Amino acid sequence: MSVHSDTKESKGASSGDFVEAQQRDEWSADEERRLVRKMDWRCMPALIIRGNLSNARLKGLQDDLHLNDTEYSTCLSVLFAGYIFMQIPSNLIMNTIPYPRLFMSVVVTLWGAVSAFTALCHDFPHLVVCRFFLGFIEAAFYPASVYYLSRWYTRKEIGLRIAFLNAGNMLAQGLGGLLAAGILSGMEGVRGIRGWRWLFIIEGTITVAFGLIIPFVLADYPTTTKWLTERERMVAQGRLVKDIGLVDNPDAQEKSGSGVWHGVVLALTDVKVWCLAFMYFTYLMGLSFGQFLPTITQTLGYSTTITLLLTFPPWAFATLFALANSWHSDRTGEKFFHIVLSYSFALLGYIVALTAKTVAGKYISLFGMCMGFSGGIILLGWISSSIPRPPVKRAASIAFVNAFANIGQIPTSYLWPSKWGSKYWQSFVTEICLLILSISIGLAYRQYLVSLNKKLEKGQTEAFKVNAKAIEQSADLVHTTLQEEKEMVQSFRYLY
Repeated sequence: MSVHSDTKESKGASSGDFVEAQQRDEWSADEERRLVRKMDWRCMPALIIRGNLSNARLKGLQDDLHLNDTEYSTCLSVLFAGYIFMQIPSNLIMNTIPYPRLFMSVVVTLWGAVSAFTALCHDFPHLVVCRFFLGFIEAAFYPASVYYLSRWYTRKEIGLRIAFLNAGNMLAQGLGGLLAAGILSGMEGVRGIRGWRWLFIIEGTITVAFGLIIPFVLADYPTTTKWLTERERMVAQGRLVKDIGLVDNPDAQEKSGSGVWHGVVLALTDVKVWCLAFMYFTYLMGLSFGQFLPTITQTLGYSTTITLLLTFPPWAFATLFALANSWHSDRTGEKFFHIVLSYSFALLGYIVALTAKTVAGKYISLFGMCMGFSGGIILLGWISSSIPRPPVKRAASIAFVNAFANIGQIPTSYLWPSKWGSKYWQSFVTEICLLILSISIGLAYRQYLVSLNKKLEKGQTEAFKVNAKAIEQSADLVHTTLQEEKEMVQSFRYLY
């Protein structure tokens, strides 16, 4: 798609200046695709190794630290206490600072360091404190990454990019199992250190190394990335204007204390944010098996090493499905039914896990269960497409939805006690009910967006507030008249 210029409202510019501006502001579809490919290489975070506590449980952590099931579950859930607390502040920082790569580098480096220090824990209090601070630091990474991607990609591009971000996390679950299998079996007792301690040391060190690399790889924002040319910077901003109708660059007011607080209030008083929060809340609770997958897989009756190896194929297959499902959702602009498709596989997996009598049947059920995570990936993209402007409201909304949803991770950390094994039927039935509730909330939200679009069509409501300065900046970027820019804003419709 090329952006063509029309006669702009006069601002006292000469005809020569007008021609120069016209040539500067036009870009072709090929030029935009080249920019998107360039940003894909620089914006997409690398893989993060995660899930080491669940893997370490299988090889002595729980026994060495003398943890009962309740204490072990507390160590899992306390991470989310810190995780919930820090999400909104970190995203508001991301909205304010000009160089997000430096912020994210510090976050990931500290994250890896705390993870490595977990190897020093010798009892329940030590592990609880370490897990709390791990969650406190880790909280800044994921919602900040989603907001960061929304500053670069359009509504029909961001879903796939969030899928790639989550692909790293999902593959890390599986690769973490492969890595853990090698470490727990091959380094047990090396230098007098238990294998599970080596697991934290090595995975934490890998994360620190990744954090130190981030400043040299990751881009900043379209307006502050120094290695972009002026033209690329203009195209990067202009195509977001074409997508939503308004420039996506926080002004000084939005970055001020009062502006940040106003953005939080806007988010918390928007019914769309609460609908998405409750939908994501029930989704995360309905897929809480993820942090217990090695424990569930162990019920198949294999050794610790084989159990960890068996966790990789379900995550790898689910990753491919998530990428394909998100790609198709972006391509069609449809959200709800792609989420339902993902949930359906998870529900099928739960039912098979409950009814299967063979090892093969139980193992196949893990594939369907892991495929359910694709729905949450699309849901995260639905947040940024539903709350497009202003950026500070979007930042607060993404963080709030994620923080609110993760509250559900605290009670579900107690949903898989060893005494319920090997059937875990109470756990699976609870998960089924939660996913059905999440689908119901999503259906109601979809119908609400349909009704909002009808009102937008009739001019009875507006999707977001605009001001004269933002209209003028947007018109400058895509070289349209102010009236055409206003019409572009009014043409915005929600995706559902």
